[in-house]
Amino acid sequence: MTMIEHGTVRDGKIVFPKPLKLPEGVEVVVRIETLIEDLRDGDSITDADFASLPFFGMWADREEISDSVDWVRRGREQWRERISRD
Repeated sequence: MTMIEHGTVRDGKIVFPKPLKLPEGVEVVVRIETLIEDLRDGDSITDADFASLPFFGMWADREEISDSVDWVRRGREQWRERISRD
Protein backbone atom coordinates (compact mmCIF):
# COMPACT_ATOMS: atom_id res chain seq x y z
CA MET A 1 0.00 0.00 0.00
CA THR A 2 1.24 3.49 -0.81
CA MET A 3 -0.06 6.68 0.78
CA ILE A 4 0.97 10.29 0.43
CA GLU A 5 0.09 12.46 3.40
CA HIS A 6 1.05 16.01 4.32
CA GLY A 7 2.03 16.86 7.87
CA THR A 8 3.72 19.53 9.92
CA VAL A 9 6.70 19.10 12.23
CA ARG A 10 5.91 20.12 15.80
CA ASP A 11 8.31 19.48 18.67
CA GLY A 12 10.31 17.08 16.50
CA LYS A 13 7.29 14.96 15.54
CA ILE A 14 5.28 14.89 12.32
CA VAL A 15 1.67 15.84 13.02
CA PHE A 16 -1.00 14.99 10.45
CA PRO A 17 -4.33 16.85 10.16
CA LYS A 18 -6.21 13.59 10.70
CA PRO A 19 -5.19 10.14 11.98
CA LEU A 20 -3.63 7.84 9.41
CA LYS A 21 -5.65 4.76 8.50
CA LEU A 22 -2.92 2.21 9.23
CA PRO A 23 -3.06 -0.83 11.50
CA GLU A 24 -1.26 -0.43 14.82
CA GLY A 25 2.30 -1.78 14.69
CA VAL A 26 2.65 -1.81 10.89
CA GLU A 27 6.16 -0.96 9.69
CA VAL A 28 6.48 1.89 7.18
CA VAL A 29 9.18 3.60 5.14
CA VAL A 30 9.09 7.38 5.44
CA ARG A 31 10.44 9.77 2.80
CA ILE A 32 10.65 13.36 3.96
CA GLU A 33 10.33 16.22 1.46
CA THR A 34 10.04 19.76 2.71
CA LEU A 35 7.71 22.09 0.82
CA ILE A 36 10.16 24.83 -0.10
CA GLU A 37 11.58 26.57 2.90
CA ASP A 38 9.02 27.45 5.51
CA LEU A 39 7.31 30.63 4.25
CA ARG A 40 5.42 31.40 7.47
CA ASP A 41 7.65 34.41 8.07
CA GLY A 42 5.87 36.22 5.24
CA ASP A 43 8.74 35.70 2.81
CA SER A 44 7.74 35.26 -0.78
CA ILE A 45 9.13 32.53 -3.01
CA THR A 46 12.12 33.62 -5.06
CA ASP A 47 13.11 32.54 -8.55
CA ALA A 48 15.95 30.55 -7.00
CA ASP A 49 13.50 28.77 -4.65
CA PHE A 50 11.28 27.86 -7.58
CA ALA A 51 14.19 26.73 -9.76
CA SER A 52 15.41 24.46 -6.96
CA LEU A 53 12.16 22.46 -6.89
CA PRO A 54 12.73 18.86 -8.06
CA PHE A 55 10.29 19.07 -10.98
CA PHE A 56 11.72 22.29 -12.43
CA GLY A 57 13.27 21.59 -15.83
CA MET A 58 12.66 17.85 -15.66
CA TRP A 59 11.71 17.73 -19.37
CA ALA A 60 14.38 20.15 -20.58
CA ASP A 61 16.18 17.42 -22.54
CA ARG A 62 13.07 16.18 -24.36
CA GLU A 63 13.57 17.01 -28.05
CA GLU A 64 9.86 16.65 -28.94
CA ILE A 65 9.00 19.38 -26.43
CA SER A 66 11.46 22.04 -27.63
CA ASP A 67 8.47 24.29 -28.46
CA SER A 68 6.09 23.67 -25.57
CA VAL A 69 3.23 25.72 -27.05
CA ASP A 70 3.31 23.72 -30.30
CA TRP A 71 3.60 20.43 -28.35
CA VAL A 72 0.47 21.22 -26.31
CA ARG A 73 -1.42 22.34 -29.44
CA ARG A 74 -0.61 19.03 -31.19
CA GLY A 75 -1.66 17.07 -28.12
CA ARG A 76 -4.99 18.88 -27.92
CA GLU A 77 -5.66 18.17 -31.60
CA GLN A 78 -5.20 14.46 -30.89
CA TRP A 79 -7.64 14.69 -27.96
CA ARG A 80 -10.27 16.26 -30.22
CA GLU A 81 -9.81 13.45 -32.77
CA ARG A 82 -10.41 10.79 -30.12
CA ILE A 83 -13.55 12.52 -28.88
CA SER A 84 -15.06 12.95 -32.33
CA ARG A 85 -14.51 9.34 -33.55
CA ASP A 86 -17.67 7.26 -34.02
